[in-house]
Amino acid sequence: MRIVILGMCALVAAGVFAAMFLSIWCHRRTCDPTQRISQRAVSEVVWMLIPCLMMIAAVIPAVIAITGD
Repeated sequence: MRIVILGMCALVAAGVFAAMFLSIWCHRRTCDPTQRISQRAVSEVVWMLIPCLMMIAAVIPAVIAITGD
């Protein structure tokens, strides 16, 4: 039962991150497509990595507590 709940949480998290990435990608605004594209890409990746790292930091202790290892 715990594995099912963990799987459901992982699916929800993957869906949230996919929606966030899609929203960031679709709503990018540039005046000139060649201007500052690398700077925007770096900032988008950083803003996407921060929640990912927070999620991993929260999941690892939770999995250890659930499995009892």
